Amino acid sequence: MRDRRSADDEYGCPPVVARRGHPCRHARGRGAVARGGVHGDPRGRAHVKWWLIAWREIRWEVFLDRASLLRMSIFIVIPMLFIFSNRRIPLGTGGDLTLVALAAQSVFFPALSGVALIAATFTAEKENGTLVPLLAAPIRDFDIVLGKLVGMVLPVMLTCAVTLAAAYALASFRYGAPRVASALGPEVLYAILVLAFLYLITTGSITMIVAARVRSSRAAQQVAGLVIALSVFVLGGLGFVASQVAEGWPLVAVGALLVVFDLVALEIARRVWQRGEVIARI
Repeated sequence: MRDRRSADDEYGCPPVVARRGHPCRHARGRGAVARGGVHGDPRGRAHVKWWLIAWREIRWEVFLDRASLLRMSIFIVIPMLFIFSNRRIPLGTGGDLTLVALAAQSVFFPALSGVALIAATFTAEKENGTLVPLLAAPIRDFDIVLGKLVGMVLPVMLTCAVTLAAAYALASFRYGAPRVASALGPEVLYAILVLAFLYLITTGSITMIVAARVRSSRAAQQVAGLVIALSVFVLGGLGFVASQVAEGWPLVAVGALLVVFDLVALEIARRVWQRGEVIARI
């Protein structure tokens, strides 16, 4: 079992607020407890900001979890193997599309690891007994959902950006820098990263809702596998649409539609995710 602080200590809570480096202590130093409560609420309720929850997820669930690091490493290596396996790429439009596909794979494979990471988070905390203190603390459901989602999406997006840069450098060395620069312009790279971000927000929200209601890590991984399988078909459809509309306002409309869908998914996660039901299922 991993050596980690209890959720009481991390979120809120009473006996160790004087510990050096504790967020509550920093909040006191900034005058957040001018009156009434641990975090400055006049009614005495501790409102832990979502960014504190996000930092906790980044620190404990990603960087200090060997399984998460190993999973990300595997999904980073796979796209590089695809580039090595394609020795020759034909000239023309077909070759350019192949380079775009390789760049997209270098981003979306690490993104798939993010879906599995989100699915495993809640069930791991259930099994370790650290989820109940978090749910029992006076923290808004929206802060919990947003904090956990941001804490998972940010490290994965950083991994996606690093992997895309490594794939770009490797492809330039293997196929020639001028050709790669022609096929993978800044707008293409930006579009790939934005699509990966929207994908993580949508699938992360859905996975979080379902994974919070299952009891075991095995069930959570099955949920993650189902979400990944469905998302592959969705991404394939979006790629077909993007290839048809090419550029201009139709492509902007597709991106705007994805943003709206992400906002709807976040709102559904906020409304459906009820802490009482989650505690009852632990």
